[in-house]
Amino acid sequence: MNEIVRPLEVVAADFQGFQRVLEKVFTTELESFQGLSGQYALFEDVDALMGRMRNVVAQAERELVALRDGAFEDSALWSASRRVELVDSMLEQLDRFVQVADARGATLTSGDLLKKLQGWIKIMREWLTGVRRQLAAIAGEE
Repeated sequence: MNEIVRPLEVVAADFQGFQRVLEKVFTTELESFQGLSGQYALFEDVDALMGRMRNVVAQAERELVALRDGAFEDSALWSASRRVELVDSMLEQLDRFVQVADARGATLTSGDLLKKLQGWIKIMREWLTGVRRQLAAIAGEE
């Protein structure tokens, strides 16, 4: 069990860092995009996705902290891994919304915002790839 504690501390801290950065992106670029998304018939989609993503990120964070604090079970590790994968797919979905807004003409008025948001999405997805690798290593899959 002790050999698992340290890697769980690392992955939990890494995900908490991800969560803080994601929340900052939500409260800056994504809120700006939400305002813009209404013009391109995406507001309801983006708003709902943000809510679901916040919930899933919070659930994954709670599971990783519980694992770190000694509640290690293979099923809990599997569940946290699936939630991390779900957040990644939600970021992919958000990227598609940005692409749709771009295709509908948003670049003409907000091209810098779209590029900035796509840059953040790329960074966040790469971050999650690292978290998934850490979880796979802990589970003995790599």
